This record gives sequence, structure tokens and C-alpha cells, in this order.
Amino acid sequence: MKLTFTIQLDEESSQLVKTTLMHLSKHINDLTGDLSGVFEKPDASFEKSTGIDPKPDPKPDPKPVAVSAKTAAKKKPKPRKSNLNAVLKTIKKHKDGINFKELQKETGLTGKQISDNAYRLKKENKIKKTEKGMFVAV
Repeated sequence: MKLTFTIQLDEESSQLVKTTLMHLSKHINDLTGDLSGVFEKPDASFEKSTGIDPKPDPKPDPKPVAVSAKTAAKKKPKPRKSNLNAVLKTIKKHKDGINFKELQKETGLTGKQISDNAYRLKKENKIKKTEKGMFVAV
């Protein structure tokens, strides 16, 4: 592997970099044994410079994000004033109880929202969960 860098530095910095790189090269050779030819003299030369002229990298224009027809057609569920009340009303509508999947379909809420709200309603003793996994209003 051969790396080549071109950097403009003042004479003092140039000498510091040269010395550091020579020490690194020596230590690497000591550690790895004889790898002649790997650390050849670099092609780049160090030039005297009175100052460094940093040139900002031109930033490319951000690419526009394409929105697929499928993504554009997806409708977000209508926000409810209270998911807790929506879950409770839906459970109360079903006298024999309602399972998780049906509750999710009827309310349009995510599984996490159903779980969180059912937990709160159970904690408030407004619903209970039967052995068959059905939610029933108390």
C-alpha cells in the first residue's frame, strides 16, 4: 500500500511532519521486519510557503428526495382527542369482549398504543383481560 499526500506547510511544520513520519516508518519497520519497498520515498515534495490558503470544499446541492406514489398515497390515522377514551369506548361496545387485533383494527391505533392504553385502563380498574386474552369493560 502506498499513500501520497500533498500538503503546503511552513518550513518548521514541514520539518516536524518529516521527522514524525520518519520515526513512524522506522518503528513500523522494526515491528514488522523487513518490508523493503513498502515505505518508499514519497513522490510529493515539501515546499516552502509563507502562509496556508485554505480552500473551502464546494458543497454539492442536496439531492431532492423523491416521494413514491405509494408513500404519498398512505394516509395517516386521524388523531384522536384521547386514545384512552377510544380504547375504552371500543371495549365497552363489545359486551362479550374484544381481542387485541380487533381492537387495533377498530381504533386504528398501533399495537404499542393499544398496549399502553389497555395497561392504564386495567390499572384504573376500568377493564380487565380474560384468560382467553379478551378485553372486557368492568
